[in-house]
Amino acid sequence: MLDGVLPELPIPLPAPGDGIAAALRDGGLVLEDAEGTPVAALLDPRRVAGGLTGRLAARQPFAHGPLRGRRRSPAAVRREMTTSGPAIAVAVDRALDAQWPARVAEAARESGAAAVLVLVLVGDGRRHDLPPQALMRAVDAAVQDLPVPALVVPVALPRWPAGDVPADLPDDRLVLAAATAYGGTGLAADAAVRPDGARHPASAAELASALPPPQRRGLTVFFTGLSGSGKSTVAKALADRMAAAGRRTVSLLDGDEVRRLLSAGLGFSRADRDLNIRRIGFVAAEVTRHGGLAICAPIAPFSQAREEARAAVEEFGDFLLVHVSTPLAECERRDRKGLYARARAGQIPEFTGISSPYEVPDDAELRLDTSTMSVEEAVDQVWDLLEAGGYLSRAE
Repeated sequence: MLDGVLPELPIPLPAPGDGIAAALRDGGLVLEDAEGTPVAALLDPRRVAGGLTGRLAARQPFAHGPLRGRRRSPAAVRREMTTSGPAIAVAVDRALDAQWPARVAEAARESGAAAVLVLVLVGDGRRHDLPPQALMRAVDAAVQDLPVPALVVPVALPRWPAGDVPADLPDDRLVLAAATAYGGTGLAADAAVRPDGARHPASAAELASALPPPQRRGLTVFFTGLSGSGKSTVAKALADRMAAAGRRTVSLLDGDEVRRLLSAGLGFSRADRDLNIRRIGFVAAEVTRHGGLAICAPIAPFSQAREEARAAVEEFGDFLLVHVSTPLAECERRDRKGLYARARAGQIPEFTGISSPYEVPDDAELRLDTSTMSVEEAVDQVWDLLEAGGYLSRAE
């Protein structure tokens, strides 16, 4: 928006807290990057469908995000296109199929364009079959097959959270707005990538490199469930069996240990719980990125935080959610730490299952009820899931 790539859009925000309420009262909201650097300010913010809007003012240069070194301003791209003539825009957000260059060439011919502007969409919320850098390499190679000059530009165009996108701002309108800002004469919808069929050789090579066989691909097994459900016990038993097999590097991120080490100082408010899961998701994603196996066992009561952890991991590998669905009554009966008794007495506020909700996942790959099975049987079921996904050979 600051560069003029996109029209003024609402800034999607989480559930408003005290800070946002104060910003609305005081007439300004600072937007920070991942390192806490103020990159923009939203002045005179006001609520609209999908978040907040207002006057957006630049602060410090934004230095994060994928393909930062390849991005160019609309003005720079338009200047470059003055030497090549009018360009038809094509949007790409996945590995290219074999016929993509031919369709793009046909779109350029029919439109009378002298060049092609390829917009590589890499914003948050977009699920790619290739990482941004690999996707750019594949596109760079494929445009060599075109009969007209091509300009390849990455565009950090986020996909709106489900249910939050304003009705008058569908994704195709935002892509068209970006294409127009960069000087495209139109958007060639018929040249879109087709997910089925043979892949372009450059994309096929990148896919083979980015998506190794499951037994060599990074993986996170993420257990979630109430306190006392048995998730930590099953997670530790799974880690022990995996280590004994000696076929994968295992990192165990148990909820209690993470709380002591990675998330020391956090409380049990929803914001702190979400931050705890965000930290676990970050570490698990790093383990996954390097081809390891991360086994996580937090309570993770809120679906949005679990979805964020899944998205962080799936940028680099695979994510399996295991819901340990042991009933509350059984968890409370076990209560070996006395937590439920203290929560019932009002000594522990916001305790999951008593005074704070647990949002049952609807996207779990496996459910385990440890009140009806032994730890060994539960581990067997997870092991079967891993074998079925190809993450373990049958010999293991």
